[in-house]
Amino acid sequence: MTENEEERLLKNTISEERLQVRGVVRRLGSKLSGLMFTCGILVAAFGAYVLLVPQDPVLSVRLNIVFTCALGFVGVLNILCGLLLLLGED
Repeated sequence: MTENEEERLLKNTISEERLQVRGVVRRLGSKLSGLMFTCGILVAAFGAYVLLVPQDPVLSVRLNIVFTCALGFVGVLNILCGLLLLLGED
């Protein structure tokens, strides 16, 4: 193989991998966006419920744990979506 052929093969490989990554980002991006939207609405509704309805002291501790876990889940999804956006950039 000549040096010119090796360089051309390397450029073709990089462009093919870039196209594959973009395809994966597009597929996952739309699904994660929908999941983020749904989780955001559920966390907002749950937060409003916790703020507006007087809570039982025993149940309140459990609800705070669930709410904290839900916020952590949304945070992890936010990081994943940010990484996908970075992967999709040129």
